[in-house]
Amino acid sequence: MKAAPIFIAFFILFTLATLAVPIPLFPGNMVIAMMEISTTEVILYLEALTNGLVYGFITWLVFFVVFKKLENPLYQ
Repeated sequence: MKAAPIFIAFFILFTLATLAVPIPLFPGNMVIAMMEISTTEVILYLEALTNGLVYGFITWLVFFVVFKKLENPLYQ
């Protein structure tokens, strides 16, 4: 599967970026707010994992759709 390395690369990229940047990023901070977790050590890692999964999936989906579109042209 050609899209799996894309997902893994962007998952790692966004997970590490969330850990490195001290500001809350969008879907991770909403998940934490909905779960109402009070332990601050877990919050950072859960937020980073959520952001990595969401943004990695979105990037994978865009890559998958574009690759399928290029693979099957309308006019052959």
